[in-house]
Amino acid sequence: MMPHTQQTPAARVLVIEDEPDLLEAMVRFLQLEGLLAVGASSLRSAEQVLATHDFDLLVLDLGLPDGDGRVWLSRQTGLRDKGVIITTARGEATARISGVRAGADVYLVKPVQLEELTAVIRNLLRRLRPAAPKAWVLDILSWSLLSPEGLAVKLTHSEQTLLTQLARAPGRSVSRHELTVALGHDPEHYDPRRMEILVRRLRNKTREALGHEFPLETAHRQGYAFTAPISIQGG
Repeated sequence: MMPHTQQTPAARVLVIEDEPDLLEAMVRFLQLEGLLAVGASSLRSAEQVLATHDFDLLVLDLGLPDGDGRVWLSRQTGLRDKGVIITTARGEATARISGVRAGADVYLVKPVQLEELTAVIRNLLRRLRPAAPKAWVLDILSWSLLSPEGLAVKLTHSEQTLLTQLARAPGRSVSRHELTVALGHDPEHYDPRRMEILVRRLRNKTREALGHEFPLETAHRQGYAFTAPISIQGG
């Protein structure tokens, strides 16, 4: 089967720069690099964009026609969790220090190479958007289970029903009684060995198909637990 992969949403970048040619070049280059880049030529226009759109990171010029970008940044409490890269011709140490104090993560002195800017953006985004831990995915529409590596194994109706109950409470033991009811049986007359066989076959199937142990643990005299991150898809 083809590996299942989940695409990470492209990062959103707002470039605030008053030189038209430079602004266009920066936005276009970042877009070609796969980033969702938008430009603003003044602080006022930047505020209008920010009022209706969310961004992961700002590239901010300091010398703007309607104010000092550094002063503006220090007043923007809503940007505290965003990445900020300052680009300016002011290279003196005091300007860099004041820029960092205003909330900038990176301070670049013009002229800035677009390749360098892109590299700085990606490095900063890695810190702002750490990779989420890989998880199992239970796809109830296709009756399949996908490993963190993206490999898939088809499930029977009983296997999917069992895993759905466990996936709703990862790391917690689900009682045999609860699982028996979910499987559509009367706990008073259900032979518990049938569930043991179901679990054993599921473990063997996933081990053969995926190449490693399956994180389905037996809770002695209680039930079973799925002991790894897992999400339900298609429900």
